[in-house]
Amino acid sequence: MRLQEQLFEQRETAILTAASRLFREQPWDRVTIAEVANAAGIGKGTVYKHFASKEALYARLALDLSHANLAELRALHATHPPQQALRLVLRRAFEQMLADPIQAQLCQHCDRPEFQERLDDSYRQQFLQLEHQFQLFFGQMLNDTLEGHSLNQAECQNLLWGVEACFNGVMARIASGGFSHWAESIALDEYFHRVTDFIIAGLNAQAAAVLAQPDRHE
Repeated sequence: MRLQEQLFEQRETAILTAASRLFREQPWDRVTIAEVANAAGIGKGTVYKHFASKEALYARLALDLSHANLAELRALHATHPPQQALRLVLRRAFEQMLADPIQAQLCQHCDRPEFQERLDDSYRQQFLQLEHQFQLFFGQMLNDTLEGHSLNQAECQNLLWGVEACFNGVMARIASGGFSHWAESIALDEYFHRVTDFIIAGLNAQAAAVLAQPDRHE
């Protein structure tokens, strides 16, 4: 790699690191490009050479976090028996959100249609590819638990909708600060346990119903 390319990557890393730190210190949606540039020790114009807008910076942070999380979940799935792996992956996915709630909020923000419409096509394509990777991983993980049976891509996608709804609910709960303000407070660890049980029960029941359909292969 040429020196110029190395310097470019180093500046980009400095920008992302500075932005992540600032987002934890103050409301992330109020942080300006000028503040990111100052924290990174570079000029504002240099930031725009790497990221054309604040939306592009948000997108890159969300994509980087999601790819890192997916890699961790894949490794977890690969090193455990299927039934155990499904439970461990679901729990770990919740823990990933809890470990970095600001980034989780940012990912949720980047998933909004109006945000996606403002992005350059290259970023939109990256989000579509990421979604496809998560779908493939989910389908593989689900089929591994069915003991010799398998669902096609469309059937897995239908089941994924319910899982996604649960994950969005967990993300919103984490963003709101948990249950500390409830009359009967629930520890987040217990909450994760209950939601995981709910998802697995729903997946098993719905998968069994799909596999039992007499006209499934017509």
